[in-house]
Amino acid sequence: MCFFRSGHLDKEPYSTFSFTTEADLADDSGLWPTPFAVTELSNEAATTITNLVRKAVS
Repeated sequence: MCFFRSGHLDKEPYSTFSFTTEADLADDSGLWPTPFAVTELSNEAATTITNLVRKAVS
């Protein structure tokens, strides 16, 4: 349902935290964000990831 990819593997300036199609993140806007760039795992970023995972499994 979700996975993390280190940016170091591809020599990218950020890592990505992504969701598969099984994640329940779709909304009425017609957009479904699946990957998120992570430049720093701050408290705010950790909270956002936690909230997204909770929504994905709901």
